[in-house]
Amino acid sequence: MTSADEGQLSQLGRTFKRFSEETYTGSSSLYAALSGSIAEDTDVLEIASSARGRPVPNLLFAAVHYLLLSGAESTLSSFYPSLNPEPRPNSESYPHFREFCLAHESAVRNLLSNRLVQTNEVGRCAYLLPAFSLIASENPGLPLSLVDIGTSAELHLLWDRYSYEYGNCVVTGDKSSGVRIQAEVRGTKIPPIPDSFPPVALRIGLDLNPIRLTDPDSALWLRALIWPEHERRAAQLEAAIGLAIDNPPTLIAGNALETLPVVLDRIPAESTLCIFHNYTLNQFSQEDGGQFNSILDKFSMDKDVHLVSGEGRWGHDYATLELVKIKAGCRSSRKLANVDFHGKWLEWGA
Repeated sequence: MTSADEGQLSQLGRTFKRFSEETYTGSSSLYAALSGSIAEDTDVLEIASSARGRPVPNLLFAAVHYLLLSGAESTLSSFYPSLNPEPRPNSESYPHFREFCLAHESAVRNLLSNRLVQTNEVGRCAYLLPAFSLIASENPGLPLSLVDIGTSAELHLLWDRYSYEYGNCVVTGDKSSGVRIQAEVRGTKIPPIPDSFPPVALRIGLDLNPIRLTDPDSALWLRALIWPEHERRAAQLEAAIGLAIDNPPTLIAGNALETLPVVLDRIPAESTLCIFHNYTLNQFSQEDGGQFNSILDKFSMDKDVHLVSGEGRWGHDYATLELVKIKAGCRSSRKLANVDFHGKWLEWGA
């Protein structure tokens, strides 16, 4: 077991502090309280340093949540709304969290070193839908060929199997679906929400470690990644998992920089290519990002590429939705909207 040096722990402490102030505030009061205390606790930071993935705070909390959901007995579970309908005050939670991490150090470290943050937030389809609709309207008569980079459990690829309710009571999609996505529309511009969805010719997901939803343990890990207070998200995930098991898209495991060129060769000529990603490219190195762009630029010499990007930025409590069209190596970019990290709201600007 390798110990982190003082500089690494200090940096990790600053990360937890930032998450307590910027990421969890207003969304998970439990994690906001816990992460603020973790930032000052060298013992717990040492355990957290075992993480091979990012972001470390989300990964540590998911590991602990997973163990609790798996049945690990601890007074800590009494603070989790996902495990206790009347949770105890967050202000009293940290001693119990610390005790749990130290008592289950081996199990926590094992999860941190072997699992990744692969939150497949179904609610993000609330802003993917108008982006796909816009692309389809600008390429009439052609079905979409969809490629999801960092697909995790492929749930975003099934966006047209869900129903949608936007804040102004607009309901669209498959109204019989067990998955109903609700989102608030902010601002004065109305996003392009179609009455009927464009046809899909192909849907493929790429991921280093795609989650197989027929494996109960993998499905439980997805559940553990959802923050304890987010009961509607958890119920939505469960419904989407059931739908995906019955309608599985194509998943390809491996480095996207190696698998993407092979997939692009399979795109039907009479279709509109739409590649999309959510909170994925932030895990790419600068070199990998350059290679990713080179692959798309090269392919665009033969076929137009539409790239939909939903990525967060440090210092902002929202993400940016952008659309890049690549034609013969030339790029044109449009900011479509500001969006909530989990798709709770969107402010259309295109």
